[in-house]
Amino acid sequence: MKKNAAIASLCVMVLVFVIGIILILSSAAIGQGFGDAAMRSNGGFIDTNKYERIIESNTSNFRTVGLVLSAFGGMGILLSGHSLYKEL
Repeated sequence: MKKNAAIASLCVMVLVFVIGIILILSSAAIGQGFGDAAMRSNGGFIDTNKYERIIESNTSNFRTVGLVLSAFGGMGILLSGHSLYKEL
C-alpha cells in the first residue's frame, strides 16, 4: 500500500514540476498576452509606461509562481523517489 502511495505521490510531483517549468518558460508570452489584452480593452491606445508595467508585472508573477511550483515539485520528486527507493 505504501508503494502505491509513493508512486502516486511521485506522479503528482512530476506533474507539478512540469507545470512549474512550463510557467517559467512561457511567462514572457503570458505577460505579453495580458499587455495586448489591456491594449485591446482600451481601444488600441494605452500609455506606454502602463503597458510595460502590465507586461512586466504579469511576467514576474507567472515566473514566481512557476519557480515555487517547480521547487515544490522538485523537492517532492526527491522525497517521493527516496521513499519509493526505500520500499524496494
